[in-house]
Amino acid sequence: MSFVSEWRDWHAARERLAGSEYGPSALESTNWLIEMPAAVDGIPGLWALTGDGGIRGSELGQSGASVTLRGAETVRLGRRELRVFDRHGTLALRVLNPARPQREWFTAIDAYAPDERWRLPARFEKTPDERIVITAVDGEARETDVAGRLHFELSGTPQTLTVTRSAQGALSAVFADGTNGLETYRFRFLPIEEPAEDGSAVIDFNRAYLPPCAFSDQFVCPLPPLGNRYSTPIRAGERVVVLGG
Repeated sequence: MSFVSEWRDWHAARERLAGSEYGPSALESTNWLIEMPAAVDGIPGLWALTGDGGIRGSELGQSGASVTLRGAETVRLGRRELRVFDRHGTLALRVLNPARPQREWFTAIDAYAPDERWRLPARFEKTPDERIVITAVDGEARETDVAGRLHFELSGTPQTLTVTRSAQGALSAVFADGTNGLETYRFRFLPIEEPAEDGSAVIDFNRAYLPPCAFSDQFVCPLPPLGNRYSTPIRAGERVVVLGG
């Protein structure tokens, strides 16, 4: 399969996910609960932390039924779906609503045309035991392990890209560039192909994608670390969400 065909398949899959019934555009609210039961907008009952890693809903409907959610468990109340969100041990109740206007109006993800010139050669430098502070869009800051740095050139200027490794083992980065706020969302995410044994690597900016918070402001995405903010425009990858209506 050609480079362009692979990119188009990837982009089509991204659009299917973004516009799906319970995809990122459907996130209606993220509710940080305590152990005292409280109402949550849009759903019946009272909701609270159980104190042992779960979330309990009580007084659901006329029967007064209750439900407890843990881990990846979900429950549907009407069309709304409830999920547990665990941020470093702090739990929230997330409500996804397929009837949320931004989900119903979702049309596409605008993106730059794929261009192999944005597949940049790089050298991977491991950074064992290094940690940096990553700040989320809501201001929450936390130390995070750094998997390494990629050294590359951007418009003839040496640059570095700080990357982290997910719990599943994949490398990724969060970056900002000169297109943000003008042509693209305020920052973007980037998956990183695993470097070769000798440290050689490729940064494919064609696969830069919108963070979940571009689809709903109820997500708490990490912001780019200082070293991943470039003044040079990177005209590759996804740009913005397109809404109809």
